[in-house]
Amino acid sequence: MPVRIRLLLLCCLLSLAQSAAAAEEREVRNRIALGALAFADNCQQCHQLDGYGEAALYPSLRDPALLADGTRLIRTIIDGRTRHLQGDGDPERLMPSLAFLSNAEIAAIIAFISNSWGDDVVWLSEAEVAAARLDPR
Repeated sequence: MPVRIRLLLLCCLLSLAQSAAAAEEREVRNRIALGALAFADNCQQCHQLDGYGEAALYPSLRDPALLADGTRLIRTIIDGRTRHLQGDGDPERLMPSLAFLSNAEIAAIIAFISNSWGDDVVWLSEAEVAAARLDPR
């Protein structure tokens, strides 16, 4: 194969790789943007704009161990959180269930908070969120 054709093919392959990388980067930015909107509508009131939470009432989202655990994040968003009080009685609801959010919104919130306060973006598919909804934990 002549050198010119090899160079042309190499340029085409590099261009395709750059296009794919640009498309992936757009997808990440779009998901994080959707997550920012969904966070503002559903989470920000308690967890605050900076993710630190409100005093001792709502926990900080700035915990790398929490933000690295996609399964725990999905479960928390879908199920909410409760705290068991001493003695007999119903547990106290600390965070309401946000199960009404779509799978895309849940995955986007996780991408947004992990991008904002974690070490890496936690990228979960809508199918992973859907599967977690079916898990009867």
